[in-house]
Parts: sequence; structure tokens; C-alpha cells
Amino acid sequence: MTRLWKYVQNFWERMLFGCVGLVCLGFTFVFLWTGQITSASAVFAMSFFSFFYSNLARFKKFKGLGFEAELWEDKQQEAANLIDRLKSVVTVYTREIVMNNVMRGRWGGAESWQKRWDLLHELEGRHSELGQQIDFSDLKHDVESVFIFDLCSPLASSVRQSIETAKTDAAKSLSARFGSPVTDLDGWNKSHEALRSIVSSEENLFERSRSENVARGILSLAESAQQSLKEGFSIELKLKDGLIDRLKVLEGLIEHRPMNVSSQLINWADDHEAFSR
Repeated sequence: MTRLWKYVQNFWERMLFGCVGLVCLGFTFVFLWTGQITSASAVFAMSFFSFFYSNLARFKKFKGLGFEAELWEDKQQEAANLIDRLKSVVTVYTREIVMNNVMRGRWGGAESWQKRWDLLHELEGRHSELGQQIDFSDLKHDVESVFIFDLCSPLASSVRQSIETAKTDAAKSLSARFGSPVTDLDGWNKSHEALRSIVSSEENLFERSRSENVARGILSLAESAQQSLKEGFSIELKLKDGLIDRLKVLEGLIEHRPMNVSSQLINWADDHEAFSR
């Protein structure tokens, strides 16, 4: 009922002229039926102009009874469709600009993550100033995924180096235990098979950063290797001080994406040599 009343308030002129036109059209048929051609013509003219005036507001332009007219509502729809297409184009260009900036020279480059985030926020703000309400959530997710990769990749590299060093020590321990020549081939093979089964690195870290908690994966890998080396080979996995603590912090942040990008996180992402020194 509320919607009907609002419609009546907005379009009462069109409804009034439309009703008059219908009444006149009805009388036109009555006069034609009774043979009053002149009266029918006059009433039909009134009906025609009533219908015309009821739709006049919909026309952008009109030229006489010839009949050249453009529906204003149609033009509005065309404009809306054009704006939607332009938004799509703007979204593509913005994405290319931002992602090119993010991917260019990340390793060894001078560009800071602060500048990359600033560029994204600046472009987003400019579009808002122009009244362009564009959803950049997918772009933000992609940028954040690369950001997470830069945060976690040095940590994964440090974990891998530590595990490989520990596995080398374990291999030396096995050589000392079984001696040379090896007499217990079965024990030798089983021990080396167990050593080879210890995973030292996370694969496809870049792609997985989009949808997985890669910090949790690295943390799980380190803990698993630590346990296997200690229980199977009596070797202590020596990780860099603070590495596990940072992985736990990142694990919690990644779990609740989108992340709150702080200056500390930016410094961590810019430090490509973290825990390798």
C-alpha cells in the first residue's frame, strides 16, 4: 500500500491524463457505434492528446506530429548501462596499475610496501571522489595475498635451511651408527627412508597464499620436522630466534583476513632477508 501511494504521488499527472484518455477513447467507440463520426473524431483527438500528455515527461525531445521522439527513460537506461561498462573498464585498468606496481621488482627492488598500499588507497579514493562506487574487494584480496607471500616467504626459507642442516647432521649420525661397510642394510634403508620423508619446504607458496593460511602451514611443517628429527635421530632442530613467534602472529592475522596492515607488518614484508642472517 505504501508503494502504491508513493507511485500515485510521483505520477499522479500521468495517471490523470491516462484516465481521461481512456474515458475519451471509450466515448470514441460509442460515437462510432452510433454513427456520430464528427463527435467520434473530436473525442478521439482529446483521447490522443491525453495519452500524449500522460507520457510527455518521459520524452527527452519531441518534434511535432511527424513523429520524432526519444524516450528520456530509455536514455537514462542507456546512460546507466554505459556507466556500468565504464566501471568495468576502470576496474581493469586500476587492477593492472596496482598489480603491476605490486609485482614489479619485489625482490631486490627499492619500492616499499607502504608505497604499494598507498597507491591502492589513492586510486580507490580518487574513484570515490568522482562518485564511482566500484568494488575493489577482489583487487585488495590479490594485493593482500602477495603481501602475505612476502611476509611468509623469508620465514619458509629460513625453516627450510634449518631443516636441511639438521637432516645433514642426521645423515652424518646414521653413517657413524651403521659404520662402513654397512652390515645392517635393512636398518640403514629404513633410517634413510625416514630421513627422506621429513619435508623441509612448502610448495606453491605464492599460489596458496591466495586461499590458505600459509603461516600455519610453515609452522606445522617446522613442528613436524622438529618432532621427527628428535624422536627418530636425536637431532635438535635449531630455528632462528623469534621465527616461531612471528609465524604464530602471522597465523592469527591471516586467519582473520582482510588483515589490518600496520607499519610493523610492512617492515616485515620489506625485510626479504628476515631470519636468514
